[in-house]
Amino acid sequence: MVALAAVVLATSGCVTTHEAAIKQRLTQTRFFGREFHKPLADVDTFLMQRRQDPARPWCELCMVSALTNPGGSRTYCLSSHDEESCVVARSTSGGGVRFEPPQGGPPASAQVIRALWNAVERESAAAAEHLTEDELAAMAREEEERFTSRWSFIAGAKTGAVVSYDPPTFTFGGQLGFRYWGSLFVVPGATVEVESMLQGSRSLATVGAQGRIELALWSDDNERYFNLPRLSFLMSGGPLVAFGQKAALGGRAVLGLHLGHLGRFLTPFFFELGFQAIEVDEQSATGLRVAVGIGF
Repeated sequence: MVALAAVVLATSGCVTTHEAAIKQRLTQTRFFGREFHKPLADVDTFLMQRRQDPARPWCELCMVSALTNPGGSRTYCLSSHDEESCVVARSTSGGGVRFEPPQGGPPASAQVIRALWNAVERESAAAAEHLTEDELAAMAREEEERFTSRWSFIAGAKTGAVVSYDPPTFTFGGQLGFRYWGSLFVVPGATVEVESMLQGSRSLATVGAQGRIELALWSDDNERYFNLPRLSFLMSGGPLVAFGQKAALGGRAVLGLHLGHLGRFLTPFFFELGFQAIEVDEQSATGLRVAVGIGF
C-alpha cells in the first residue's frame, strides 16, 4: 500500500510538472502551429531590414543570417536580447506563411519567438500566453494521447554498502537491462545485476533480477539521447541469489534517483537507497543498503 501511494503521489507530481512544461513552451507551441496571413516575400523583406549591427549586438529582434532552402522555404537565425534561435518559414497554399523549428536543432527560445511574433502580428501575440485551466488540461491530454511508446536501455556500474547489526557489507558490480516508455510519465523496465559482496574476510558473488518502475517526464529532447530520461525517480525490487559454500536466496527493494543529463551535458549518475535480506552460510547480509553509480 505504501508503494502504491508513492506511485500515485509521484505520478501526480509528474502531471503537474508536465502542465508546467506546457506553460513554459506555450508561446513556441502556438507560434509554430499558426498560419500568419502575410506573404513570405513580405516577411522576408521585413526581416532583411533588421540585420544585426555588429557594433550594436543587443536588440529586441535582429536577423543574424538567412538562407534559402530547396523548395523555396527560408531559414532565419534571429537574436533577441542575449538569446538566439533559428526558424524555417514556408509559404502556405492560402498565400500566408507558417513557421517551423529546424529539424534536429535545439528548442526555440521563447524570448526570440515572442519578439518575432510581436513583429509579425502584434495583435495575436498579445493573447498568445493566456491559457485557461480547461485549455491546459486539454493540451496535456492531447500530448499524452499522441505520445508514441519507445524503448531504451539501462547500463551502469555501482558500489554500495549494507549496514545492519551484522558486520558491514560492501558491494561492487554492475547492471544491464532495458526500459520502456509506456507513457509520458511511467517507464517500466528490468535489469540483471551482478555484484561482488565483501563482508569481513569473505567474498561472495551475487546475481539479482530487478523489476523496475521509473517516473519521469518525456521531452522531445530525450530522442537526442537514445530515449534516456533526463531525471527519473526509481522503484524496483526482485530476488537476489548469493553464492557462498551454498547458494542462498534473498531479496532486495530499492528507491532511487537517476540523473541522465543536464541540458546538453551527459551527467550519468544515480543514487539508490533500499533494503536487502539474505543469509549466506549462516551469516546474514541483511539491512539498509546505500549505493551510488555511474550509468544510464
